[in-house]
Amino acid sequence: MASINLEELTVAELDRLKNSIDSAIVNRRQSELMNVRRQVDEIVNASGFSLQEILEAKPARKPVEPKYQNPDNPDETWTGRGRRPRWVESCIKSGKTLEELAI
Repeated sequence: MASINLEELTVAELDRLKNSIDSAIVNRRQSELMNVRRQVDEIVNASGFSLQEILEAKPARKPVEPKYQNPDNPDETWTGRGRRPRWVESCIKSGKTLEELAI
């Protein structure tokens, strides 16, 4: 790459250089974007799925095992994530600890 001594350039020359660089960036960006688009199109076409199906795909979430259980109603459980259920709040207000509710 050629070395340019910016100290020797006039303001007008620096401005032309800046405009040339900005134009080169826009052109290179578009070229690289189109290259990526071609690669994506090839992958999509080879996959047998539509682009919409691929974009909407989400990984399956594993169910989280419950960590706590209501002693008064074993059907009520809580994983420990998110807001505490009312039954957990009620148990804690009555003097129990989360450790006592652990499964």
